[in-house]
Amino acid sequence: MIAIRLDLPMASISRRTALAALLTTAPMLLAGCDLGRTAITPGAASATPSGVKTGSPAASPAVASVGSLGSGEFGPTGKHWPSRTPAPTDTFDFTVEVNPTWAAIADGIKQAIARAPKGKTRVLVKPGVLPGFGAGSSKPPVLKGVGKTGLPYRVLVMPRDGVGTVTFADSLRFDLVAGVSFVGFWLFPNSMVLSGVQDFAWAWSKGQAFNISSNSAVVTSDVELVECVTADARLIDADTWAFRTGGQPYINVSVVGCYLAPSYKAAGSSAHCDTLQLSGNEAKTGLVFRDTVIFSSTNAGFIPSGGADDVLFDHCLFVGGDRMLVRYPLPAGANAFTSGYPAAINGVGSVDVMSATNSTFIGNVRGTFKSVQNTKVSATKPPAATSGSFTSDPSLSSIDAAWLESRSPMPSDDRLRAAWAAV
Repeated sequence: MIAIRLDLPMASISRRTALAALLTTAPMLLAGCDLGRTAITPGAASATPSGVKTGSPAASPAVASVGSLGSGEFGPTGKHWPSRTPAPTDTFDFTVEVNPTWAAIADGIKQAIARAPKGKTRVLVKPGVLPGFGAGSSKPPVLKGVGKTGLPYRVLVMPRDGVGTVTFADSLRFDLVAGVSFVGFWLFPNSMVLSGVQDFAWAWSKGQAFNISSNSAVVTSDVELVECVTADARLIDADTWAFRTGGQPYINVSVVGCYLAPSYKAAGSSAHCDTLQLSGNEAKTGLVFRDTVIFSSTNAGFIPSGGADDVLFDHCLFVGGDRMLVRYPLPAGANAFTSGYPAAINGVGSVDVMSATNSTFIGNVRGTFKSVQNTKVSATKPPAATSGSFTSDPSLSSIDAAWLESRSPMPSDDRLRAAWAAV
C-alpha cells in the first residue's frame, strides 16, 4: 500500500480508525443562510388550512432518538454506498492526505490515479474551510477537469477527521469531474450543482439542495446521489432540488436513499413550486430513484419534462395530498393550496415516461406509466399503466406521524451520525 502525507511521514491509518473518524464526528452547521428564506421546523405551529387532517404531532429533531434510521424503509439508513467506491474499512493501494484547498484535492485525485490506476485509492482532506463560488449554473466551478473515466474503482475523497471537520464558505459547482466519490461532506446550509460530471458520486451529506445543470462541454452521466438529505422545509418560491439540461443531456442519474423535504411558496405567489422538477429540452434518460422519500411541495413532489425517458421509482415513498403537513406544517405566510393539494407525481400528458415498482404514492399521480409492479396509490381511481397496474389503498390518505416515523424516520443530525456510524 502506498501512503503519502504532504507535511510529514504518516503513520499507518487503521481501517477502523478511519471509519470512526469519518462517521462519529458531529457535523458543524455553517452560518449564513440566505436572507428571506424561512426554514420550517418539523412539527412546529403553523397556519394549516382549516379542515386539513394533520395527524399526530411529528417528533421533534431535538428529541429524536438516536440510531433509528436503520429501521426505516425509505431515505437514509446507513446501508447505501456509492458503486465501485472503496469503503473506509477496505485495504487501500494508495492514500494521500491533503490540505483543505481545492487545488490540493485536485492534486490528490491526480496522484491517486497516477500511482494506482487499477487500485483502491483515497484522498483524506485535513480540517479546514473550503471556499465556494455559488451553486448557480454559471458560477465558477470549485473543481474542473479533474479525474478520469474507465477506472475499476472511483477515487474516494473524504474528510480525514470526520464529518464536520471540513466546512464550506459557500455553495459549490463541479464541472468535468470524473471517476470520483465524495463521501461525508456536509454542505448545509449550502447547496451544490453538478455540470458535466461523469462516473461521479456525492454521498452521506446534508445540504440545502443537490442539483444538476448539464450546461457543460460534455454529457452529464453516471451520477449517484447517495443518502443526500435535505431535511428542512422552506418558505421559498423555488423547487427543493432541480435537474436541468442546458445544452447537453444527462444520462443515468441515480438518487439512492435520499430524503427531500418540501418547499412552500408564499401566499399570492404565482411560482410553480415542486420538490424535484426536470426541465430543459435535451434528453434526460435513465433517472432512477431508489429507497428515496420525497415530500410534496406546494404544487407537486416530482414533475418530468420533455425529453425525459426511463424514469424509474424503485421502492420509493412520495408523500403528497395533505399528508406532508403531518411532518411539515404550513408556516405563516404560505400559500394555503389555493390550486388544490399537491400531487405526488404530476406527469400530465406524459406516456410511458415513468415506471414504478415496490413504491407508495400518497396524493394524486398523473400521467400514463410505462410499467407498474407492486405499487400502491392513495387515489380511489389509480392512474393508467401500459404494463401492470397500481393498487388503490385509500387508507394512505389518513396516514399519521407514527406511520411516517416507522417508514421514514425524521433524519435529525444525531440520527444521521448514528446510522452512518453503523456502516
